[in-house]
Amino acid sequence: MEIFNKIGQVLTADLTKDFKLTKKQNAISKESIFINQLKKRQSAYVLGSKIAFSQAYIAELVQESVKSCPVHYSQTSKVALLLGESHHQFWTMVKEVQKRNVPNMIFEAIDAKISQMEAGVGTVLFYEDQTVITQLKKNIPMHAENFDTWSEQASGMAQFAVWSALTDIGLGASLHHYDSSIQYAEEHLDIAQNWKIRAQLVFGSIEEFNAEVDQQEDHEKFRIYL
Repeated sequence: MEIFNKIGQVLTADLTKDFKLTKKQNAISKESIFINQLKKRQSAYVLGSKIAFSQAYIAELVQESVKSCPVHYSQTSKVALLLGESHHQFWTMVKEVQKRNVPNMIFEAIDAKISQMEAGVGTVLFYEDQTVITQLKKNIPMHAENFDTWSEQASGMAQFAVWSALTDIGLGASLHHYDSSIQYAEEHLDIAQNWKIRAQLVFGSIEEFNAEVDQQEDHEKFRIYL
């Protein structure tokens, strides 16, 4: 019994404030490359169209990023990539919907924000296939209550992967959630009704860098137990 008490003390000893991660010197350079790439992925709202990559390259980059993400049981995540005129038409239609549904004073700010998005070169629309999710619930009832959560996690990983890949080639991006305003635009894109929109990632050249976001102290965000 005494040994179990000692184990319990170890598992409940919160060493977060005092814990320092030590690394072998030769491993620092390799590890920091990946971490530094993650740190570069920040929201860029003032975008432009000055990029040196072809549409075919961007399409392949997005596809491979999504395909490389972990999936649960089946692939629920779906993506629509809008480039060129499709990108501009999409945000023009979203702007029209917003104009009809919000007060003029509020729309002025929304208009400016959407114009910034439209100035980019493309948009990635992230969806989750509700038909697949419903079928998974029927096929595996013991996990039925989990599939909606797992679907959101899958979408989040796809969003992060695409965003990070775009950052890696020097493009800026920002994530938006105009979910209730894009049904009209989706009809023109012939999006399947069983695809549920989760987010929109707008990207382009970085025309203005944003101020860094304040981070919580490590001891407020993390818990490390030894």
